Amino acid sequence: MSPLLSARAPIGVRGTLYPRPGELGDPDPDALVLYDSPDLPFAIARQAVRELRRTTVVAFAATMP
Repeated sequence: MSPLLSARAPIGVRGTLYPRPGELGDPDPDALVLYDSPDLPFAIARQAVRELRRTTVVAFAATMP
């Protein structure tokens, strides 16, 4: 198994979290909401969030022909 791309299951979503019905407040436009959170039904997701482990970051240099 390559250590470059070893990932765990997704942990949640990043997006807009709206107040629950009956609660006051403005939506949070950049919230991280975990999948096991009771707030998940009130979130509009823009991105899935995944936790990476045993990951190596490699920089690539672009070359022009």
